[in-house]
Amino acid sequence: MQKQKPTPQSPSPSSGGTLMKTFDEGVMMFIDLAQESIVMFGIGLSQLVRLLVRFHVFSLTALYAIYVFTRIVIKDSWHLELLYKSAPTVFTPEKLDWFLQFSLNQHHFAFLLMILFIVCVSLGFKLRYVRTKFIKIFITAGLTNGKGDTPKLVGRNKLDKFRVQYDFDANGVGLSEFKDKQERIEAQFGMEVESIKMGKNPGRALITFNKRKFPETVSYQDVSEEKVLAPDSFYVGHSVEGVVTQKISDLPHMLVAGTTGSGKSVFFKQCLVGLLESTKHLQLYIIDLKGGLEAIDFKDAPNVKIVKTMQEAVMLLRQVEKEMKDRFKFLENNALKTIVPGRDKKDRIVVAVDEASVLYMERSRYDDDFKIALEARKLADSISKLSRAASIHLLLATQKLDRTVIPVSVSENISGRMAFRANSLQGSLVVLGSKDAAELPKTPGRGIWNVGNQKMIVQAPFISDEEIKRRCKRIANEFEANERFLFNDMIDELDHSESEESKEVLKGLMNKGFSDETKKQDRDKTE
Repeated sequence: MQKQKPTPQSPSPSSGGTLMKTFDEGVMMFIDLAQESIVMFGIGLSQLVRLLVRFHVFSLTALYAIYVFTRIVIKDSWHLELLYKSAPTVFTPEKLDWFLQFSLNQHHFAFLLMILFIVCVSLGFKLRYVRTKFIKIFITAGLTNGKGDTPKLVGRNKLDKFRVQYDFDANGVGLSEFKDKQERIEAQFGMEVESIKMGKNPGRALITFNKRKFPETVSYQDVSEEKVLAPDSFYVGHSVEGVVTQKISDLPHMLVAGTTGSGKSVFFKQCLVGLLESTKHLQLYIIDLKGGLEAIDFKDAPNVKIVKTMQEAVMLLRQVEKEMKDRFKFLENNALKTIVPGRDKKDRIVVAVDEASVLYMERSRYDDDFKIALEARKLADSISKLSRAASIHLLLATQKLDRTVIPVSVSENISGRMAFRANSLQGSLVVLGSKDAAELPKTPGRGIWNVGNQKMIVQAPFISDEEIKRRCKRIANEFEANERFLFNDMIDELDHSESEESKEVLKGLMNKGFSDETKKQDRDKTE
């Protein structure tokens, strides 16, 4: 039998189609990659331009250094040598010889373009990665607009080694929604949110993160070592930004509120210690209606007077109001607007009321202290409205968070507010106008400092009774050594003497006499 020769089989149509499909997919992949690279180049180039404009001095120096370095590389043909060593079979000497037909400037220009392309594409891919990451974060946090879109990252600004600020296009998401989702944002980013505020441009949101851990406790000694008090100042506490201090003349009055165990009393005392230490010419009057027990640690300081009863408190407020009016006359006579203690030889006066609710609370008409409490409210109203120019300040502390505690007319003139933990939403609203104080953790000394439009969470410094006594004794020694002094005498000792107006009224009544005596005198004159 004769064997038949096998006939060669031609490629099947299906295999040819598979090759063409693979080729087409490869071409499309290349086109997609090229398009993506061009897009990334555009994104990276815009970011690079912003960086160059922002850091123009450094950028000019860096660009010049790059230009000089690349010029040396091209002139010595290091780029061609690198190509040959990286792929000698591809970049043979014959092929590299072809590059030499171009001039040095053309080589340099092409090399710079290649570097620019690589840098911009790298920046673009980095920004794309970051933006995609933020989209996932905001979707997880529930921050989307009505169409399901999330805020878009616009820029990132590193403020210092601890803080970084992100600029977002809110994309229809309200600022209040950012604040409501703050805890989720912190959980996603792994950092504490320091602030959330509107950007300079409409529709922008600025979120500042802080990597520094918030302190659970901080002592007065710690903050005093970290930051020295400016004149006429006190420590507010330790925030994520560091130690916060406040100048009393910029307030000029302050309200401290918080429930039992929140740290209110300790904060109140350390404020007074700070003012005593930082203010050279200060008269401090502490109204402590608990028998003076809370303020007893300050008794050694010669420029401190402690008031223990309602009657003495009202008498003190009368004298402070009188001093305020006298200072107004001084300003008018000397064509001045504000008392400056060093210039005008007038001491700064601070009236600190511990548990102001006892002094200012509304009382029944049948209450024994009704009239005197009513006068206290009127005096506090007068002092809070007018005393700024006279360098007279009110510091009010209260445990009872109620609208009836501090008169509205007084609270409206208090720009500095320190709110510790509140047990109810109503209490937080009274002090801050928001629910923030009710959401504070049960950490003693953790509070919210609110002055003007600024609001921040702080850890108030702790100070012991022994340290208060020690610092007050040191102040007393400074007075004895004439290192400290007062321009004026302390307000008159509380001797319960009547005012001049009262004396005149009593004198008139005594001169007038009783009705039966007056009638007898009239009969004698007639006879």
